[in-house]
Amino acid sequence: MIARLKKTGETFGQAWVACLLTMVQGDLTVLTLYHAQVAAKTGLLTAIAYFACSFFTHLDNKWANAKVVGILTFAADISIHPTHFGSAWTEAIVTGIGAGILAIILHKFKKNDN
Repeated sequence: MIARLKKTGETFGQAWVACLLTMVQGDLTVLTLYHAQVAAKTGLLTAIAYFACSFFTHLDNKWANAKVVGILTFAADISIHPTHFGSAWTEAIVTGIGAGILAIILHKFKKNDN
């Protein structure tokens, strides 16, 4: 259970960072507390969904994990706030891809907890 909660926290961070960076389109000079709050909502919704999914799926494979993180982040982002660029789905797709990429990158730096 501890490992599941740890991974859920990591998922929150991946979704939060991806959402934050995508909302400001990479321009860190325009970051505000509002952006951090909206990104935290996206991260929290993603983390809750990830925790629920962890009971029904095997997420130890880095590719499967990245796919789930990306899809859940996409769904959370599109439900939390409107897009800041492109069509209605564009920002959510970019955010989901970003979270999935972060999941893959961070997998490389983790110690094997098993």
